[in-house]
Amino acid sequence: MSVLVFGSGGLLGQALAARAGTVGLTHAELDIGDPAAVAAALDRFRPAAVVNAAALALVDRADREPALAWEVNAEAPGRLAHACRDRDVRLLHISTDYVLQGADVPGARLAVTDPPRPQSTYARSKRGGELAALAHDAVVVRIQWAYALTGRSFLARALATLRGGQPLSLVTDQVGCPSPAAWLAERLLDCAEGGPTGLFHLAPTGEASAYDWVMAAADALSVPTETVSPCRRADLGGALRPARSCLDASTFFQVWPGEQPTWRAALRQEISRSGC
Repeated sequence: MSVLVFGSGGLLGQALAARAGTVGLTHAELDIGDPAAVAAALDRFRPAAVVNAAALALVDRADREPALAWEVNAEAPGRLAHACRDRDVRLLHISTDYVLQGADVPGARLAVTDPPRPQSTYARSKRGGELAALAHDAVVVRIQWAYALTGRSFLARALATLRGGQPLSLVTDQVGCPSPAAWLAERLLDCAEGGPTGLFHLAPTGEASAYDWVMAAADALSVPTETVSPCRRADLGGALRPARSCLDASTFFQVWPGEQPTWRAALRQEISRSGC
């Protein structure tokens, strides 16, 4: 099977493009906002499926540049979905937990049927992209807190800060579910092979704050944590983030069975896989 990945320069896109049977296009190679370039890529590669991992994912930048956020995250995915449907190409459009906001109840998870509550320009634009893609029979998969142990991910940067002995403030009151990009890529390519269209969630089980997550990784990797200080999300300023947005992925795994580890088990597997 051939899968074309848009946005292969990003964290998830890199993980997808590293898998067999995929071809990745970075933003430099293809601007998803250029309809002619998108159509030409679809006609050149003739993929069986497309995964759209391209996005303006910098939450604070989206607040500063709302028109650009809407173009990249909402308008362009709608045009891509239309082009894929015209060519009978299956489209997986990647969205985010940030379109939701759960009740502040430990253990609560958000189902695909829960009403969206986007709180930032980024979240509203991503919700717009969901609706545009779904209108053209695409698959929309919400993911959350994707990471790798190297590169530009939040976790990799946090660990590098600690290894350098620099101070690091970690939020304790924003709760989600850390998801290794490599694990997400494997599951998403299962979905690309076929199945129903519509909206799905994909994440491991369990929940963590940024503080829990980084401290667990540091402990597993014997990274010193003396410079860590807990903080609250409001202390950092910037665009609004959901305080609790743990995704219920049960529907995804009913359709595409596979391993759904706890976030801690997924972290251990990622450490083993990466050789860090």
